Amino acid sequence: MATTTLTQGIEEYESDITFGNGIDVTGTGTFSDSITGTGLLHSFGTRKIQTFVGSLADTNPSTAYADGDVLVELGTLDTSTPSGIVTPTKFFIHRAVVFITTVAGPTLVGGLMLSATSGTATNAAVSSGTEIVGAGVASFNPRISATDSVTEIDLNLDAAGYHVFDPLVQAAIASKHLYVFATTTMNADATAGRFTVELEYSVH
Repeated sequence: MATTTLTQGIEEYESDITFGNGIDVTGTGTFSDSITGTGLLHSFGTRKIQTFVGSLADTNPSTAYADGDVLVELGTLDTSTPSGIVTPTKFFIHRAVVFITTVAGPTLVGGLMLSATSGTATNAAVSSGTEIVGAGVASFNPRISATDSVTEIDLNLDAAGYHVFDPLVQAAIASKHLYVFATTTMNADATAGRFTVELEYSVH
């Protein structure tokens, strides 16, 4: 990343500035208008909003998928924190918004899972996964500051449009690799499936 140093006497800009390779601000920065970011990861303190592009193009239509099998690995969550913060040990998942633009085709229900293992292939079981979206999640109820008897539903990958989940669950910081997994048996061609996942989470 390019480094730009702003010294005394350069305190105010009246026009738009574009930093093509990013900018690091040490100390306090004051913005009187708005900040626009077009990247896939936005981090403010310990709070993160990260977007993942989902495709089922590499799933195997000739092999049966079972409950807990990987459909696709989406990417890696960000574990960075500001200086002075205790070394993080947990993710706290606030919200997952899944927008399905092209349905899978066959009946396909699943969820989102975090794992400490990267590179698990499609059609293999998620390794030591922590479910963050799906019927296996016991959601945290902020009214009682504890989990309750209400559980989430699974993610229907054969239903176009928005699917919104507020799991309010935690996961170990080592479980930073995000997977989409199946919860129903499938032995059909789901390679058409396309979707976007926007995940809002904190690192503590």
